[in-house]
Amino acid sequence: MAVMNRTTRRLLPPLAALLLAALCLLPPRPAGALSVSKSLPLYARDMEFYYQNKRPEVLPGILRSFDGQGVLAQGEKRLMVAAFLAEVLRDDPSARRLLLPPQAGLSQDGRRTLAWVAHLAGLPDETALLGELLGPDDAPLLAQIQSSPTSLARWDIYAEKSVLQMYWAAFLASGKAGYLDAIINAALRYARLNAGGRQNEASFPVCAAAAASLYELAPRHAVVRARLEQALQGRAGPEADTLRIILRQQRPAGS
Repeated sequence: MAVMNRTTRRLLPPLAALLLAALCLLPPRPAGALSVSKSLPLYARDMEFYYQNKRPEVLPGILRSFDGQGVLAQGEKRLMVAAFLAEVLRDDPSARRLLLPPQAGLSQDGRRTLAWVAHLAGLPDETALLGELLGPDDAPLLAQIQSSPTSLARWDIYAEKSVLQMYWAAFLASGKAGYLDAIINAALRYARLNAGGRQNEASFPVCAAAAASLYELAPRHAVVRARLEQALQGRAGPEADTLRIILRQQRPAGS
């Protein structure tokens, strides 16, 4: 995984500018007005479709689609897809037969993705699968996989944006509140850092991205809205303001 640049950064914009610039160009939508976002990348839309429908039989087609789009050739996106598929397998071990052994025609990037899946899903025959899925040129990747935590909950969400994306992928696969709560906590940390003038802290871009991603998904998913509303209870100051903006209950200052 790429190591975050921890050198001093230019001050990033506060939530008002961040959300309005990154997201408010999209017209606000009523909560039940759409099924899958047209603003998300195609691969993320497929994950959102699975979240709404929970049909394991579509997984082979989703994997082929990701492979055909070249998504799996990009390391960060490969991890996001792997986290998604691994969480599906953790919840439904019977879905393994849909992904393993790999489909004919799956690229080497697809096989590398499945190697990450075997690890993140904690499959009992992980070692054998890694030997089958990875080639001689994949020795650095094998070392990276073997040195990484098996449980996604042990990955530091503040380390880099790719881990934040993995948490979203795992949530869309399972609907588990723990992943969503970690993302909300990152958004709350954004509020504290921003209010304290600590935009140069290494975790600030990830926390800002967490707030922006919640702003995007909250209008469409009742579970996300409900969890945000629960987090808002009893809060005041910058944290409460941030949650109200994400929930469209308050307009950003200066907007």
